[in-house]
Amino acid sequence: MSASARKRGRPQASPDCVKAFLDELAESGAVAIAAERAGLHRSTLYGLRRRNRDFAARWDAALQLGLDRLQDYAVVRATVGDETPVWKGGQQVGSVRRPDSRLLQFLLKAHRPEVYARPTAPPAADQTGMSDFARRLREAEARMAALGKALPPLPKKGGRP
Repeated sequence: MSASARKRGRPQASPDCVKAFLDELAESGAVAIAAERAGLHRSTLYGLRRRNRDFAARWDAALQLGLDRLQDYAVVRATVGDETPVWKGGQQVGSVRRPDSRLLQFLLKAHRPEVYARPTAPPAADQTGMSDFARRLREAEARMAALGKALPPLPKKGGRP
């Protein structure tokens, strides 16, 4: 153990502690939780990660497993839902499962952006170079003119026309 680690009272990263950290990381997907459960300080682990390529590779693999587990949980929560107790007269009389529609939307947008995500490109202009909004505005102006009515002027910045 280094002198600075002894001064701070941080335990050395023994092989058993490192294995415990990697197991917890694969389980939780959270470095802080895995470090705490393994009894190690995060700075000790990050230092080991910088110095040891093999440990860094095992860390990355464990983190991916943890994130896969979190994604699986999110899919179940979005489609099946969490169990929520039902109470009546101060007594639990049952439970219901409520899927999370918002989470389902998020997952679909993330995994099928071509279908569920909003397009990022601006609306296409027609052959004259006008956007759809500009074209519809011109058509509305033409209809109003045909009726003999003019559109009211837009208000000036800061108040009245």
